[in-house]
Amino acid sequence: MTGINHALAGGVIAKYLPLPIALPLALASHFVLDALPHYGIPHAKRDSSNFYKVFFVLDSLVALGFAITQILMGHYAIFLGGLVSISPDLVWVLRVLKRHSYDLSDNQHWFTRWHVAIQKHEVSWGLWIEAPLAVVLFYIV
Repeated sequence: MTGINHALAGGVIAKYLPLPIALPLALASHFVLDALPHYGIPHAKRDSSNFYKVFFVLDSLVALGFAITQILMGHYAIFLGGLVSISPDLVWVLRVLKRHSYDLSDNQHWFTRWHVAIQKHEVSWGLWIEAPLAVVLFYIV
């Protein structure tokens, strides 16, 4: 799932629920969203795909912009919900930056192996699911 959809989902949860309940639910929402069909291409093609590289950078910048906007507007609960929801993917961002590769297949830790395993529905047409989801979540938040 895109970072912005994770952030928006966590923000929606934190907007409508008290933080002690919202933050664990925002974290859980990350894995629920990752288990749904969403955008992705095979790991072997990610490093050579210019579209995927641009998509990755734009998604990261939009999610960062959402976070900054929430802070500037004083919506700290929405910011925290979004941050908690996107936090499991921060491991991947750091890994991509460190290795200069989008290949996430070499996972030594049980948690990262599980996190990759639940994303078995990454498909190129997943953008047709993610785009409307982003619009709905943005409207709600």
